[in-house]
Amino acid sequence: MKSKTFLILLIAAGVLVALSFYQWGGDESTAKNKMGEKLFVDLPVNKVAKVILADSESQVTLVKGDTVWQLEERNGYPADFDGLRDLVIKLSRLKIGRSFTATEESITRLSLAPPTASDTSGKGKQIWLMDASEKTLTNIILGEIRKTESGSGGQYLKKADEEIVFLVDGSFPLLKTSPPQWLNKEVLKLNAEEIESVVCYPGKDKNPLYTLSRQSKGETARLNPVPKGRTANTSKIEQVFDALNPLTLDDVQQDDQVSQADELNQIRIVYTLYNGTQINIFPETDGQEPFTLRLTAEQVPQNSEKPSEETSVAENGETDTKEKAEDKSIAEPPAAIKSAQQINEELGGWVFSVKKWQFDSFITKMELLLEEIKKDEG
Repeated sequence: MKSKTFLILLIAAGVLVALSFYQWGGDESTAKNKMGEKLFVDLPVNKVAKVILADSESQVTLVKGDTVWQLEERNGYPADFDGLRDLVIKLSRLKIGRSFTATEESITRLSLAPPTASDTSGKGKQIWLMDASEKTLTNIILGEIRKTESGSGGQYLKKADEEIVFLVDGSFPLLKTSPPQWLNKEVLKLNAEEIESVVCYPGKDKNPLYTLSRQSKGETARLNPVPKGRTANTSKIEQVFDALNPLTLDDVQQDDQVSQADELNQIRIVYTLYNGTQINIFPETDGQEPFTLRLTAEQVPQNSEKPSEETSVAENGETDTKEKAEDKSIAEPPAAIKSAQQINEELGGWVFSVKKWQFDSFITKMELLLEEIKKDEG
């Protein structure tokens, strides 16, 4: 090889080394961050008491309450604890792939600018963890996800108060930053077998629009009244009984302006359970979104004066239930039924927005519970 050619190759190699040093780091700050080590070695997960998640368009603040995690933007309504726990644990387990000193160009290119930055380009997402005294435990900016032929190759991030960029082994492609996304979606979960009757009242009129009831536990519910020449639509009746198994929300807002007098003038569907709990559902809509519901509950006296035959059936039903429980002993135990007091304390004073299909399960028109009139043949 000619000396001139060798010299050119040597210079080129030196340039590549310099570029590599510049891009991936070589100073003391990056050298101490070793590949394969956890990024947050000393993150005190159990001390996390406040979490802020943000992007350039929205922000959500999750705060640890006395008994449950709550959403600050929804007046303290319970948050999705399982999702929050998974997020914090995943964050604590991130391992370093590469690290290098950030530049203005790399921050923009990798979307590592804070969501609140004045510049409109290069903004990332923020995860900010604090303890009970609001002392920062960690505050990071999530940037671009590294793409590989097999999919994700980790994600770029930087600590908000440092100038080192990390490529970590995990990624957060679906990080939620909108308050409705972090609500505890399950409002109420009630097995249809626990419901004795469902009665729909039109408002001021004390006469019900319809009544669905069982003569005893375990039997099929019956519609009353059924107009002459019509038959009950069994699937629609089941739909009404299953409407609370579970009842889930899209969003929620606080509303403590409705009085008991106002409620008596509104259409309502009353679910009466075998344990004496009575749950009142107040559906409200103008035919378009949002489709909203309110709930109240009360404990009503149970009727102890039942016919002996009915009592006998109930006793047999209880025996059957025990046998079924033994057959399904490995199944997940049913959730405890909330008392009227619990329902009022946890759910009273809230207006729940639900999806249309769920709203439609609370049927308020008698006609929808009936089969079509059968025409005589010939």
